[in-house]
Amino acid sequence: MRSYTADPAAARQANQNNYVDQSGKYIGEFTLAEAVTSRQGTDGIEFSFKTREGQQANYLTLWTHNAKGEALYGYKVLSAIMTVTGVQALEPKQGNIKGPDGNSRQVTAFPALHGKPVGLVLQKVLYTKSDGKDGYKFNIFAPFNALSELTAKEILDGNTQPKALGGIVATLKDKDERTAGHPGAGQASANGAPDDPFGDDLGQGF
Repeated sequence: MRSYTADPAAARQANQNNYVDQSGKYIGEFTLAEAVTSRQGTDGIEFSFKTREGQQANYLTLWTHNAKGEALYGYKVLSAIMTVTGVQALEPKQGNIKGPDGNSRQVTAFPALHGKPVGLVLQKVLYTKSDGKDGYKFNIFAPFNALSELTAKEILDGNTQPKALGGIVATLKDKDERTAGHPGAGQASANGAPDDPFGDDLGQGF
């Protein structure tokens, strides 16, 4: 018969939400940076992020260029992510990832960002789902270097002491995009974990 020894690390994870559910500052890594295109032809990157505590935040989408090729705000955020992670260029590459059902699918992704330590300030966005219920998602509000906690601007300006991040976190608030007059307005949905097509083991073939 198996014997057991108390495991403090495992104990801490008992009853813990496996998904990020609050606005705030997180440090972790991107497990997937997938190229996506909207129905309108807008290009972007959809990130899956795992904190060092094991919580996940998926569907973090930055729309970088519209159908005309014009740069959008998400391009600035992506450039900031590249700066704080020290990545000079992103080249798309095809590979396979494994879903929770065990089946794999082919994606086009940017593996140069996979596994890179990164800090993210995530903003919770409340919205009304198509069925009228409340839901929420997250925006990448501000990236920062995982070790120094310097923002991209501070790195580019040659600063060595992080000063901006504290102010960003102190003034961070949830963003409410729910339909005005919706009966559920005023509180967030309790179901903050979206369907996760990637699971914990992405089975990346990059």
